[in-house]
Amino acid sequence: MDYTIAPVSQEDLVRIRRQLHMYPELGWDLPMTAALVKEELTKAGVGFVADQYGVNTIVATINPEITRFTIGIRADMDALPIQEDNHDTPYRSRHEGVMHACGHDAHTAMLIGAAKALHAIRDRLACRVKLLFQPCEESRPSGARTMCEHGVMRDIDCIITCHVNCMDKAHVISSNPGATNCSSVAFRVELGGYSVHVATPHAGIDALAAGVKVYNGIQQIISREVDPFDTCVMSVTTLHAGGTVSTNADKCVLEGSLRCLKDKTMDWARERLTRLVRLTAEECGVTWKVSWSGQPLPGAHNDPALYEAFIASARKVVGCERVILLPVSPGAEDFAYYEKEKPGLLFGLGMRNEEKNACYPAHTKDWDIDEDALQTGVAVFVQFVLDNMGGIEGMAVPAKEGKA
Repeated sequence: MDYTIAPVSQEDLVRIRRQLHMYPELGWDLPMTAALVKEELTKAGVGFVADQYGVNTIVATINPEITRFTIGIRADMDALPIQEDNHDTPYRSRHEGVMHACGHDAHTAMLIGAAKALHAIRDRLACRVKLLFQPCEESRPSGARTMCEHGVMRDIDCIITCHVNCMDKAHVISSNPGATNCSSVAFRVELGGYSVHVATPHAGIDALAAGVKVYNGIQQIISREVDPFDTCVMSVTTLHAGGTVSTNADKCVLEGSLRCLKDKTMDWARERLTRLVRLTAEECGVTWKVSWSGQPLPGAHNDPALYEAFIASARKVVGCERVILLPVSPGAEDFAYYEKEKPGLLFGLGMRNEEKNACYPAHTKDWDIDEDALQTGVAVFVQFVLDNMGGIEGMAVPAKEGKA
């Protein structure tokens, strides 16, 4: 691959990525991560603002004086509450119970690399580039939503982001001209009964029995009421009830997640779950309450015109045979908040290499990547900017649907 379009140091990328991987941080609490990003940008002479769009947010700008067209590039920086199991890896996490198990260390390293590369060739660029280093993609409140609420997208015309994966071989680029990720919301169901001795169940109200009915009812809903060609995931992930073998449970709590491809399906599923709980509670004689984690995180959708422009650039970097179609993921991605403001595009970057033990799914304790592909991510970012610095025809600015 030809990286002569801009200087890209593989040694630098690996150093930064490993430093981030060794010291992962969660949510908005990213002091070490933010400090490293600011240090690297400062050393390279790249101008930035910190904390303007939320705590530990960093937005760097290339060619701030050019305002006629602005390309945004985003990287998420937070890690996950997972204990790493890669004991023989010298750069494994030093923070107990916290791990970069989703590739955000790679995302941040590549965006730093892109900032340095673009800054080095800034005189060749006819546009402005804003690089968004975002906290809190993995938890709530969403970092993307917060940055948008603080106005980060006001002077950005389009925005792209990369998400690495270990499903595709290293250097493989994937994207599509439509939906990439489902909408998502978490739920909590609370059922209240009346506890009595286990030998006299007729005298009490068993909240656990009602909880089991709700759980089984959810399976019935998904298997018999959802269009097989639609996407709707309604999963109960925790169920807590009772505390002794001598009495029935007077309380049962179910928690889980709801994922839908279509907004109308999400609206239906939320109403249907509430109705199931209500009817089950009436049948069993328990009290009930359904609560949500907030408004659903919206689904993510690539702009078709932006997709065509991006794919042309990606093929220049990795070749046509390494550019494939990205399947829709039931996983959520808060990049969708940026896409509610301006045209956006998410693409995947393969990091799989069995010989390097980089072959495990994201969000698992064994996750690792083939670091050779870090250069590819930077090169694609730079090539996209060079190819589209004059603007992109046909992009559709999303219609406003209230405050993002």
